[in-house]
Amino acid sequence: MSQYQDIGGLGRHYLQADSYGAAAFCFYRAILEDRANGNAWNGLILALSLMRKEHDAQTVLARYALHHELLEFDRDLITFSMMLWQQNPGALGEWMQLISQMKGVSEKDKPLFEEMAADMHKAYDELVEKHGIDTLKEQGLLTLPEYAARRIELDWLMEESFDAIFEHVNKWIEDPEAVLTAVRLLCMVPDPRSEKLLRRVCRNEEVDGKVRTHALLALRWLGVRGNARLNKFGESFVINLDQPEPELTVSVPAAFKPALDRMKLWMAKEQGVITEFEYESHAATDQLDMPETLAAKLEKADVPSVLQEVAHALIRAAYDKYYPLVPGIKGARQWSAALLMLIKEYVEGSGETWSYGEPERDETAVRHRNWLLSGSPNYVDTMHI
Repeated sequence: MSQYQDIGGLGRHYLQADSYGAAAFCFYRAILEDRANGNAWNGLILALSLMRKEHDAQTVLARYALHHELLEFDRDLITFSMMLWQQNPGALGEWMQLISQMKGVSEKDKPLFEEMAADMHKAYDELVEKHGIDTLKEQGLLTLPEYAARRIELDWLMEESFDAIFEHVNKWIEDPEAVLTAVRLLCMVPDPRSEKLLRRVCRNEEVDGKVRTHALLALRWLGVRGNARLNKFGESFVINLDQPEPELTVSVPAAFKPALDRMKLWMAKEQGVITEFEYESHAATDQLDMPETLAAKLEKADVPSVLQEVAHALIRAAYDKYYPLVPGIKGARQWSAALLMLIKEYVEGSGETWSYGEPERDETAVRHRNWLLSGSPNYVDTMHI
């Protein structure tokens, strides 16, 4: 078995164990050794996405398409491309056009991809006509080669010696403005010094509380298991990295899903997509899962993704700040109302019109709102979704 297959297999092992940083390092190494290793491209894009490194995932996805002459078509990556470039039809169109030329694309799929590419190019041309190319560039809408040319952290990790990397990281750890960058990098550096530094950040009360939570998560992504000590609020907590409790995640914790569902149901009700009775039939309960009939109706509602992202960002910020002393998420309706209050403030603070009615407000909902807000006190001014 060749070396790249060995390290690619190790990457899959790490990926399956939720050690996404270690997996990304292995997959990147495998790609450097064989650009035609489709399994490694797939694994690297997945690992980066699971760590919410969207910038790096876009870059790697662009490089994947530009190697279309070497690679076999991978249908799994279509979902990533549509998610990562949903705001950039130009890049998505370029990507689809190149994908249509890959080996393994069926005669049925090829014209479909070409048609999608043409539609995306048309949509991009309309954006250019409306806003101008310079404005689009300022907003980050790059071409596919421009995405591919961007430097990512893994490029630097492979070019520098680990000794040189740690010289930089040791300085960043002491800088409040750079420590999060260091933490996010260390999860992809398979060296004993990474674990040592991340554990030090977890115990350092002078480091921002959110960053300490990210350091704990970075240990897990690095592949560290067993216990880790987290110092917060003048206390010392021991977290089992095999099965962290509460949930340790870079995404929205699963416990908040019922509240987010009810938030979307409220917005659907205000649009007339569902009735007041249908809303009450679910919102008045603490059922975890939404009935299929209601979920199907919700698909027809206009729930802007940007407002959902605001809600997600508010949850993640508060959760990171207070972890592991996070509240139990009971009374999903009140948590939903809290989120609606905050995204209403965001919309109106941005000078837009809120068209989803006046959120429900009781003492519990206001208390939840204040807890969420404490993680992002200036979110209307600072949050750019």
